[in-house]
Formats: sequence, structure tokens, C-alpha cells
Amino acid sequence: MGAVKKRYLIGGIILVAIVGYLLYLSLGSSVMYYVTVGELLDGGYGKYDTDIRVTGKVANGSIEWDAAQLQLEFDVIEGNASLPVIYNGAMPDGFSSGADVLVEGRYHPDQVFRASTILMKCPSKYEPEE
Repeated sequence: MGAVKKRYLIGGIILVAIVGYLLYLSLGSSVMYYVTVGELLDGGYGKYDTDIRVTGKVANGSIEWDAAQLQLEFDVIEGNASLPVIYNGAMPDGFSSGADVLVEGRYHPDQVFRASTILMKCPSKYEPEE
């Protein structure tokens, strides 16, 4: 009986190790830092080559839209910190100066954030009046 119990124990340990490794792989690829513009520019966590989300407002007068190339360039600001962003794709509905945005992508050594996704925060006009 001792040999059979030992086999089950070893099999159970191997099974738990495999499940743990698969969970680690699946969660590791979906984890993304969420930072403000100031936190990104201070960058104490290894800011390059890491998928991150940055939140802030679109700076007034910074929007440059190239419809032929589907390229959008703008600055995201928070306080006195400003971050240049380049996004390739269709311009989101409601995108304008002063809008609250959340950009997902990577910050590069050339000091430009290359966004893969732009999420617009809901404007207050959709909130019920008090």
C-alpha cells in the first residue's frame, strides 16, 4: 500500500505544479500597470517594454489627425506633466481637447507613448441631473 500512496502523492504534486504554471502564464500576459502621466514620467518600475495604461486629459491644441494614414497624435496631461502619444487607428467618438482618456500601450525610449487602444471616459452629460 505504501507504493500506491506514494504514486498518488507524486502524481498530485505534478498535477498541482502544472495547473499553477498554466495559471501563472495566463495571468502574466493579462497584467497591465495602471499609472498617471506623472507616475510614468517618474518611472520607478521599469517603464520601457511594458504594457501599461495611462490616464489623463487630452491637452488643448495638441491633437493632430492624419485621416489618410489613420494616425492620431496628441498629448495627455496630468497637472504639469505632459506625455506625447501616437495612436494608429480610427479616432474614437467624442475625442476632443480636454477629454478624459485612458491609453493602453508602451512607452518608448524616444519619450513617446505608442498607444494600441484609446478608451474615452464617459462625459458628465450622460450623468443624471440632481
